[in-house]
Amino acid sequence: MHEMSIAQSLLQMAEDEMTRSGCTRLEKIWVTLGAICGVEPESLKVCFDILVRDTAYAEAKLHIIKLPLRLRCSSCGNIFGGEGQDALWMPCPACGEQLGHVVEQGRELLLNRLEAR
Repeated sequence: MHEMSIAQSLLQMAEDEMTRSGCTRLEKIWVTLGAICGVEPESLKVCFDILVRDTAYAEAKLHIIKLPLRLRCSSCGNIFGGEGQDALWMPCPACGEQLGHVVEQGRELLLNRLEAR
């Protein structure tokens, strides 16, 4: 379960930023996950909750923003979307081209924002 190592990394980044800012209490972390980033949002939340349990960050909450998949057809430039990995193989709804779509959105795994005091 790689979500555990991702949750550990998120907490480490939060701790590093809190140290730089002189904060001691972590309240919220906002993370953006793209549709095909390979991270299961609910598993990430469970892992985060396990890591902060019985620590100084026990009250911290993880907020996940999910980004849908957005593709651009390499033939006609049409922008379209879909759900999950299978959408990568969908034909373009405008011209029917099936191969070579460019992923414009959906691979993200970003720590967007921290709320700490």
